[in-house]
Amino acid sequence: MTKRNKLLTASLLLALLIFISYGTLTANSKTNTPPPDVTVFVHGYKGTAVSFRSMLERFDKEHHWGKKVVTCRVTADGQVLLEESGPIPASGRLFVQLIFENNRASFDETAHWLSKALHALKQTYQFEQVNLVGHSMGGIVSVQFLEEYAKKPGYPFIHKLVVIGSPFSGLKDKDYLKKNSGPAAADLMPNSGALQQLAERKSAFPSDVKVLAIASTGDQLVSTNSVLSLKQIVPSAHFQKAVISDRSITHSGLHESEKVDRLIGQFLWQE
Repeated sequence: MTKRNKLLTASLLLALLIFISYGTLTANSKTNTPPPDVTVFVHGYKGTAVSFRSMLERFDKEHHWGKKVVTCRVTADGQVLLEESGPIPASGRLFVQLIFENNRASFDETAHWLSKALHALKQTYQFEQVNLVGHSMGGIVSVQFLEEYAKKPGYPFIHKLVVIGSPFSGLKDKDYLKKNSGPAAADLMPNSGALQQLAERKSAFPSDVKVLAIASTGDQLVSTNSVLSLKQIVPSAHFQKAVISDRSITHSGLHESEKVDRLIGQFLWQE
């Protein structure tokens, strides 16, 4: 082999080694990229896009905890519509706001719609793991989803759940049903069949989901005890509670409170 050929062969071998090394580094860098930390926000009875709007804005602009990337709307006939705020990052903290067009539907129907939304998020964006944050009835239907659907294939793994002012023993306003309509209003009453079924199915609640229940002494609709009765469903090792002693934080004011923000940030991300 001539000297020229030897030099050419050596150059080709070196180039091949560099290519292989680069490919290995690229593959490793992709493998080592952590998946996105996704949190889905679920409004309560009669909730709308406004329900979590200001909290999500605070999480983004004031606390710098993440960014809303998807609004997930479920129509009254159960169709899931995904609206992206921009490109979906491959990592980082991402927020999804879930909005039900029929915001007075029963626990059963709303939990089913929640399951369809979570299935769509996994299928569309490959979100393998999510946290859930539910206000009022949003916390209840999140628990029902976990009991009925979470162990079935096709859904993201639920890592942590935060319930905010969720009445697991029913509302303390006995006249609420007289002033409000829809199947959900009846489900929210103390000793309703829907709440009893939720408690009866507690053995189906996943044992590896970490839960935080937040209540306020200023909540005019839901008593502290009603929120904390969730501990009868969730395994004690994974149940945490936080009671805010502040008469100014009402039921609808819970998702407007910086105190609630801090409890969620610490529980979900140690912020």
